[in-house]
Amino acid sequence: MIELILSQLQKVQNKGNGFMACCPAHDDKNPSLSLMQLPDGRILMKCFAGCDVLEVLGALGLSVSDLFPEGSLRHYKSFATMEKAVQERKNEPLEREKTILALAEEDRRNGKRLSPADMERERQAYMKVRKSECIKS
Repeated sequence: MIELILSQLQKVQNKGNGFMACCPAHDDKNPSLSLMQLPDGRILMKCFAGCDVLEVLGALGLSVSDLFPEGSLRHYKSFATMEKAVQERKNEPLEREKTILALAEEDRRNGKRLSPADMERERQAYMKVRKSECIKS
């Protein structure tokens, strides 16, 4: 599974026992996402810029269970509870992107010009929403 994740990331660098790459959950210019596969197959990930693991997974179209090798979840007594919470929060990153698009549209309707940074953020939100819609169909 780590190969699949790495194939979706940019600027992947091998760092000793793990990898660093640009985080897909934010506009990352310098790799801030750390990934490591443990001997038992579990994958650890952390964005040092502060993105939540759920945001990173959402940007990749993955779920928490994708970080665990098949069959290993029976060892995690609290995983069912965690997975339920993840499913409930699954659409939060996408809803945030839709809100950004709505705010940009409202600003334009009110005659406000968007800054270059705001236009770039709007473009990123559009691409994430579009990607999500393509995955669903």
